[in-house]
Amino acid sequence: MDKPTVTYPCRWSFTLIGTDPQAVCDFVADCLPSDTYRLTPSKKSRNGKYVSLHLEAEVASEEARNRLFARLKAAPSVKMIL
Repeated sequence: MDKPTVTYPCRWSFTLIGTDPQAVCDFVADCLPSDTYRLTPSKKSRNGKYVSLHLEAEVASEEARNRLFARLKAAPSVKMIL
């Protein structure tokens, strides 16, 4: 299967899942300049333990996207990224 062609710079979407939405928001704010992303609440788990937030960020290249993914994945407040 061929890799899809992506033209950079572009907006890229991530779904971040964590237990503390404020901690996730704070971490994203530390990672990215405020004018390059949008972070919006998405869903909560049935028992309310987990929340998901939709992150749309401007990325300059595939390498920049992969670095951002790795940084988000390493955050203690982020349990999973989709």
